[in-house]
Amino acid sequence: SNFKPQQLAQKIEVRIPTPSNTAGCQLLCLKGKAKYKASENAIIWKMKRMTGGKTCELTAEIELLATADKKKWQRPPISVNFEVPFAMSGLQVNYLKILEPKMGYDDESVVKWVRYIGHSGLYEIRY
Repeated sequence: SNFKPQQLAQKIEVRIPTPSNTAGCQLLCLKGKAKYKASENAIIWKMKRMTGGKTCELTAEIELLATADKKKWQRPPISVNFEVPFAMSGLQVNYLKILEPKMGYDDESVVKWVRYIGHSGLYEIRY
């Protein structure tokens, strides 16, 4: 992770594509859970959270079936999805007022708080 140690990323998912002739995978990861999904031709590695400045490692050994096709495998990109609980854009709510008399909300009885979450969007790694 490339952010401050006081912050953390959550709901991290790394999707590593595999060739279509993959017979099986042996996976070893010390953080999170990794699983080979044959239906998606991918290894899916999920972690609940990771603090800033940390490194995590996944080791995979893939068994391939023999094919008559001599076409080289076009390696699709590795994709990463995650959430970071702060606003990356710097957008901040300074004032919040509830104006809803019909539903019985008054400004004193409503607990006001804002949760900032930054989503990863599309993050792909070509190798």
